[in-house]
Amino acid sequence: MARRRRVLRAATVLLSLAAAAMAMEVALRFWGAPYYRFNNRSMEYYTNPRGYHSPLREEGRYTIYGLEYRATEEGYRLPDAPARARPDGQALILGLGDSFLFGRGVRYADLYATRLGDALRHEGCGTGVRNCGVVGHDLPQILDTYRKEASKKRYPLVLYGFTLNDFGLPAKVFGSDLIDINNGGNVFDRLRSASKLYDLIRRSLDKLRLHRVVIEAYHQAFRGEDAAAKFEMFRRLRREVEAREGALVVVLFPLLYDLRHYPFQDIHEKLAAFCEKEGIPLLDLLPAFSRYEAEELWANPTDHHPNETAHGIAARELHDFLVKNALVPRDCAGP
Repeated sequence: MARRRRVLRAATVLLSLAAAAMAMEVALRFWGAPYYRFNNRSMEYYTNPRGYHSPLREEGRYTIYGLEYRATEEGYRLPDAPARARPDGQALILGLGDSFLFGRGVRYADLYATRLGDALRHEGCGTGVRNCGVVGHDLPQILDTYRKEASKKRYPLVLYGFTLNDFGLPAKVFGSDLIDINNGGNVFDRLRSASKLYDLIRRSLDKLRLHRVVIEAYHQAFRGEDAAAKFEMFRRLRREVEAREGALVVVLFPLLYDLRHYPFQDIHEKLAAFCEKEGIPLLDLLPAFSRYEAEELWANPTDHHPNETAHGIAARELHDFLVKNALVPRDCAGP
């Protein structure tokens, strides 16, 4: 008899838990955060919330969205339409950076480098920006890019679009690195798509991992001997630009994560102190971006590169910064 009561009690508890789980599942289907489908081709999306991207192909019952990119052999971004290609031989401004400058998820005409060049031309300055951003490049490769481009031509102004992963991360970050949700270490989970309750549990675990692993990895990148070596490389870039009678300007992009309670403010302050000491003009975009929710500036829910809105903000802020600090090349009509 006692055993039967224990079995009934256990069954009652299990049924209650199952009922509660079902109720939570139903509620989360109405009010829970969405789990977006993705593949591991970083420039492809299963959603098109702003209607900005183009359909690339059909994949079963899904439409795959994205953009058609054109690039040089070096990986530099080219205008989307060949007929509209602008010659950059007269460009006096050199842009250095990674996928943020390349403009992943953004049309060529909307890139901050393109918009800056357009604004300068509108004001009678005959120069543009030579966009030498390459997806995946970090500081050592960016320095190499500068040396290669500067050997061909003198640039009075060099813009370095700096992102917080340019110093490299000390360990492989699997899953979200706060930029690529669909990177190679992150795999679409069909069970998360099927169950909102399971997705909530996984989302909570992912948030813990973000704080324990990912955010800490970014902070570690700016500490110790490796960081000291990267700062020295930064100095070398500044010296080489100045040796060629140019000016280096750093445009600091924040990671598009929790901008109002930003966990990387100390890194920005460290970079600002370094640039001030080295005499490098620095434009920090965090104040301008923090007027928005991070989600408003994402290229896509699964791609947290800056979107066309963010590029527009960057172009305006950079233009005003250059004008205010008299950094626009004087001979802007070209040689």
